Amino acid sequence: MAVAQEKGLRLSPVNLIATACLIETLSMLTLSTFPSLIPVFQATWNLTNTEAGTISGLYFAGKLVSVTLLLAMMDRWDGRPMFLAGLFVGFLSGIGFLIATGFWSAGLWRFLQGFALGATYIPGLKILTDHLPPDYRSRGTSFYTATYYLAAGASYFLALESEPVFGWQGSFFLASLGPFLGLIIARQVIPSSPPPPNEGGETVRIFDFTGTLKNRKAIGFSLLYGLHSMEFIAFTSWLVPFLAFSHMLQAPDSPGSDWSLGIVAAIVSTAGLPASICFNEVAHRIGRQALIVAVMVVSAVVAVAFASIPSWNYAVVVFLAFVFSMSIAADSSAITGGVLSVADPAHKGRTMSLYSLIGFGGAFLGPVIFGAVLDLAGGEHDQAAWIAAFAAIACLVLTGPVIVWRWIGFSEKIH
Repeated sequence: MAVAQEKGLRLSPVNLIATACLIETLSMLTLSTFPSLIPVFQATWNLTNTEAGTISGLYFAGKLVSVTLLLAMMDRWDGRPMFLAGLFVGFLSGIGFLIATGFWSAGLWRFLQGFALGATYIPGLKILTDHLPPDYRSRGTSFYTATYYLAAGASYFLALESEPVFGWQGSFFLASLGPFLGLIIARQVIPSSPPPPNEGGETVRIFDFTGTLKNRKAIGFSLLYGLHSMEFIAFTSWLVPFLAFSHMLQAPDSPGSDWSLGIVAAIVSTAGLPASICFNEVAHRIGRQALIVAVMVVSAVVAVAFASIPSWNYAVVVFLAFVFSMSIAADSSAITGGVLSVADPAHKGRTMSLYSLIGFGGAFLGPVIFGAVLDLAGGEHDQAAWIAAFAAIACLVLTGPVIVWRWIGFSEKIH
């Protein structure tokens, strides 16, 4: 956001990027709270792996619904009120989880938390890129998308470190304060984001995706985002249960056996931030398509390797978790930057709406597929079941190179 106009403080591009990333982090403090505490909720509510995965996935089903509605509307109306409303709903839905008593009520509140984040994360990115000068746009996008990993790590840490002291209700209460603080800041700094001028005088049909669906490359990048989101959310949703399973297999007093699970999960998740930023720079040199293909192949291989070593030394398991986290994150900025680079300005909101629809659809399916395969293959105490679950996601990710070949192509570098 180059210089905030009409509403919001007048900030430089660098300060506005930093503030947008801060608000994003605060708005996402409830992101990892449920996945972090899956073992606690399974013991408390007798959830199956499929039910736990579904609750995790419903968060992204909520995001899917909200971004589909709101981003399309941003081609016609100011996005600022929608952004602020999303932060407020994030606070209320976080508090609401305190009265959850089982699968159905927890699923409802997680859906609403995701709905709230969908009204802030991608709309916030659109507002940011609308107000940044061209020279700041690519790296602003990179820092904003990479902050997702920092936020996920902060959410892991807050949940796992506060739950033993305050219980899971206390963890959710503390996390819900994040969107509330974000709302206070956003009211001061987030600028208005009116739609682009309608020079042709055409009536803007907010849910008409005809123009977007004609953009083959935008659809290709959207499909890639769906695969990326599916893999990332499956990993983050089941990281803590897998690390807990590995910890149970360790010999007493083995190296790393006394490490805090909260700190480990937080740092592993945060490792995606430098990976996303650094590999975005690589994409500027070799092209987004080549980077995306290489990253998806590597992450699929690492996924199966990671699932195969839970009984190894815990320090090695944690190290490979770092590698896995970084390999998943390495193409996130490249994919998001790709769709922004090919979007028609007149259809930008609807293009990002379709992008988010496919992406969050993948995010919803990822943990559900993972949990279902885990149940079908033998459950969370069976190493072969973990291998099957990770391999199922990896096989789906390997369709990414085909999408690049058929929908986007390698003939040009898109920067």
